[in-house]
Amino acid sequence: MALGLAARIYTILPESNRIERIWLLAKTDFKVRYSASALGTIWAFVYPLIRILIYYIVFSYVFAKEIPNYGFYIFSGIIIWMYFMEATKNGLKVIKAKQYLLENIRFNKLDVFYSSILTSLIGFIVNISVLICLLIIMGLPPTWRLIYYPLFILNLMILSLGVSLILSTIHVYLKDISQLWELVLLLMFWINPIFFAKQKIFNMFPALLYANPLAGIIINSRDVLIYGKEPDWLLVGYNFFYASIILAVGLWSFNKFFHKAIEKL
Repeated sequence: MALGLAARIYTILPESNRIERIWLLAKTDFKVRYSASALGTIWAFVYPLIRILIYYIVFSYVFAKEIPNYGFYIFSGIIIWMYFMEATKNGLKVIKAKQYLLENIRFNKLDVFYSSILTSLIGFIVNISVLICLLIIMGLPPTWRLIYYPLFILNLMILSLGVSLILSTIHVYLKDISQLWELVLLLMFWINPIFFAKQKIFNMFPALLYANPLAGIIINSRDVLIYGKEPDWLLVGYNFFYASIILAVGLWSFNKFFHKAIEKL
């Protein structure tokens, strides 16, 4: 069955059109998530809408905080963390999940990682679109500084791609890496400024702002999206440098160990 699917994809996609191939793989993976439900991809819009409304009502009225627009504050951080979590967990299993493609179709092996990152990006764009619509409805429209937001998305994608390449290579040799990564993600969830103001922890432990690759992305994206502030450009530069180093390590490890990894499957 896997060989048949691989052959079918090979005949459908023109070998010269790499971008189309990556997009089709990503779109197919995204649709598969909702293929068994009656409403299909409509759920992709329903889920974030319900989540935002719950966060807004519960945390803005029931558990009112000193942070303005606390419900939106939380969701703007959660969607970034959710993207990173989903992209890296899926990326960790890419080599094994796409083995039938990697072994039977001649194309750039990194394309399966690009499509995996793009699949998660589709869901992220849905989430952020719903959030922006609700901000406008609630009388909190984003300012012109929203134009900076794509920078943080690009930073997030580079970081996620690098981590995915590293984890997927390790996963072939060490299956327990998936459980270990779950623990790392759990730790990252609580040391990132998702539920609390950044001053709560970074004033006490300022090194965490630079040791944690997601913190700066969350802080800057939230500032331009909700509060209309100028991003911290020093932090932006550091985060891109951080992500680029991780991506370089990921590419090196993948290129060095990929063929050995395929043989072990």
